[in-house]
Amino acid sequence: MSVLRKLRGALGVGVTWGAAWGVVGGAIGGVIQLLTPGASLFVTPMLGWALGMGAYGLISGFGFSALLALGDGSRRLDELKLSRVAAWGILGSAFVPLAFGFLGFFPPSTTLMDVLGAIALTGSLGGGFAAGSVAAARRAELSPGEGPRLLENDQDEENV
Repeated sequence: MSVLRKLRGALGVGVTWGAAWGVVGGAIGGVIQLLTPGASLFVTPMLGWALGMGAYGLISGFGFSALLALGDGSRRLDELKLSRVAAWGILGSAFVPLAFGFLGFFPPSTTLMDVLGAIALTGSLGGGFAAGSVAAARRAELSPGEGPRLLENDQDEENV
């Protein structure tokens, strides 16, 4: 498999995770907004959480894809263990808050407990999304004898 194709796949996972994590973040922000008196409607914290978690999800999905390719890239989909895939998701996602912290994206008032909470949240989401992604891909896999429907006109799949 070409490097360009692997990068395209990793970007696809990252964008999918980013969108899904953005929805989760929006829900978290919505709950916080309902419980916080005086919070302005649809500006903060709902939008802030949606955008922040979307960014975390994008990078986490890309990181998960990279770890999966490095650690289990030679295995077929049916050979992957969901527990190992979940571990790659946890590692790829738990690293993101650390990286954001080292890059200075957290305000100076951020405590160690804040960072550990972010690691716990992103790690949990990453493990769940990783296992769920592989489980969904297994369910969507073509059964024996079933040909691709949308790609029938592709001449050479390796050049895609």
